[in-house]
Amino acid sequence: MNLDRLFRPKNVVVYGGKWSDFVVEQCFKLGFSGNLWRVHPSREGCFRELSELPDIPDSAFLGINREQTLSVLRDLSHQGLGGAVIFASGFGEVEDGLSLRDELEQIPSDLPFIGPNCYGFINFFDQVALWPDQVVGQVIERGVAIISQSGTISITLMAQRRSLPVGYVISVGNQQRLAAEDLIRYCAQDDRVSVIGLYMEGIKDISNFIDAVEEARQLKKPIALIKAGRSEKGKQVALTHTGAMTGSEELHDALFERLGIARCEDLSTLVETLKLLHCCGPLQSNRVSMMSASGGDVALIADNINGHDLVLEPPSDGVKAKLSPLVGERVLIDNPLDFQTATWFDPPRLRKMFKTMLGAGYSLTSLMLDPPDEIESDTESFDSVIELFLEVAEGFASQAGLLSSLPESLSRRIREKALKAEVVPLQGLPEAIRSMNHAALIGKNWKQGLQTKLLISDDFSSSKKMLTEFQAKSMFRDAGLPVPYGKLISAEEAPMAAESMNYPLVLKASSPELFHKTDQGGVALGLYSQEEVANAVAEMRGTSDSFLLEEMVTDTVAELLLGLHYDPQFGFSIIIGSGGIFAELLDDSVTVLFPMNESMILQALEKLKIYRVLQGWRGNPKGDLEALLKTVQAFIEFAENHHQNVLNAEINPLAIRPEGKGVILLDALIQIKEN
Repeated sequence: MNLDRLFRPKNVVVYGGKWSDFVVEQCFKLGFSGNLWRVHPSREGCFRELSELPDIPDSAFLGINREQTLSVLRDLSHQGLGGAVIFASGFGEVEDGLSLRDELEQIPSDLPFIGPNCYGFINFFDQVALWPDQVVGQVIERGVAIISQSGTISITLMAQRRSLPVGYVISVGNQQRLAAEDLIRYCAQDDRVSVIGLYMEGIKDISNFIDAVEEARQLKKPIALIKAGRSEKGKQVALTHTGAMTGSEELHDALFERLGIARCEDLSTLVETLKLLHCCGPLQSNRVSMMSASGGDVALIADNINGHDLVLEPPSDGVKAKLSPLVGERVLIDNPLDFQTATWFDPPRLRKMFKTMLGAGYSLTSLMLDPPDEIESDTESFDSVIELFLEVAEGFASQAGLLSSLPESLSRRIREKALKAEVVPLQGLPEAIRSMNHAALIGKNWKQGLQTKLLISDDFSSSKKMLTEFQAKSMFRDAGLPVPYGKLISAEEAPMAAESMNYPLVLKASSPELFHKTDQGGVALGLYSQEEVANAVAEMRGTSDSFLLEEMVTDTVAELLLGLHYDPQFGFSIIIGSGGIFAELLDDSVTVLFPMNESMILQALEKLKIYRVLQGWRGNPKGDLEALLKTVQAFIEFAENHHQNVLNAEINPLAIRPEGKGVILLDALIQIKEN
């Protein structure tokens, strides 16, 4: 589908009244050089109907009601229209509009349109705005594309006072014909677009979205976004811990991380991340450096960077040797660097210091300062230092940033000077740090070149059933997972069966209805004799007709959970987390999408709090990490081999034993599709 005629038109037709007046005004304001025609049945200076137009329009803004929209769009389509903006609402988001939505779907599929229920678009590159509101921005040659499911958020991002160079603003509305993923492709293919920013409330087609993002990555167009809905859990499968631990937002996080998309915390961080990516692209490493003439600034930097995947690595000995005579022997040379005010007022030494730091091999080197108000204060000394830093930075291939602790401290004059020198002006310390973190993570992901291919089942509309623990463990044993020795027995068989096994033993009620056996009195641990086994069976009478008797593991270093969860939109995902009865309470889990390799499994484990226990917490034995990795890989292969008939599966707990002794799954649940 060719979108050039829609977004880069030579001829524009505008339908409607008051709202459409804005479209005409903003096109004139931007300096649109093509033909702009109005169609209105009664207004002076307008064409009365489509047949009066002197030529075929490339792009149309339909600021008319929904019934008229359908009629006009059909006529325009027959005439060869290139694309349209549908402003009207009431097509699919309300019950009485469902039939109209279906009629809109019958418009020939080769006609692209955005909406319905959308504001339209602004193209600052080609000076056209099919936008029924004020337009804030300048004509530019290179900049950011913003694609948003909210018209108001679009306006907010367009009107930001942070010198983000915006090239496209596109509001997608209901995404009935063109979805965000289609627009990602279009913007990525435009050489004038440096980076793509998204505001999303949902993804229409996950597979198409993945392909579009991968295409953008191939074209070296990074993506940063806000995804609304962090506080809302997706559909949960309450039968297992896995279902309670995995919601749609965890799946979105896993998807964005895999695709190398920066999921930003707020609009300020989104703007700063887009700005940094526009100026510098993805950072080549997480090694950054910062400097200031203030010890207070340095302390704030250290506090704010804590918890992020950024490294403030001290300068090398060689760099320290060069810096020492420039900053004075009393200055502690570290990162961040407090070079103090003596150097601030010595331009020759300051120049050499800037050159040394910019040449020290960091992925981004930033100077932090907060100039006073230009109207009320004398800013001469700040201006001199900034000019000197920008001048030195222009001579280096390394990336440079000008950073202020307060967003308002960098004036428009300073920001534009910095951008001209290809130095990113970062406003607000917390969001600046977050933007560096995002840019570094994108850089790391791009280097890894990770692929995403969703593992989707053909059909889960059939009825489902839970297997007993014995049945589940049998399936896992057949798949090569380590299962403890055990027997499925009746109450009468229990004492005799115990004599042929190694004590201590574990007795469990065996029933597919018992999902959390410990809570329901269906587990007895540490049984050392026939008598204790018989007593445990007696106490469990009524819970089940059969029992699972197993040899007990007594040298556990840590307990983990492995879960296989199915989501209709994302397909299968693997959950790895702290296990046992406190799995949900500890909130210590990671969701990983398919496909997976050993390196990705290890990275997921390293994110867990319990990973430190596996490494030998406070002198305790280390867990058998090698055996754990093999078991997780076997669990993944089990999922790949059985994804057409298994809906959910869980191992909890998976006992991690000391190094060299392996791991063993202690409890298991599997939900399958019934034939």
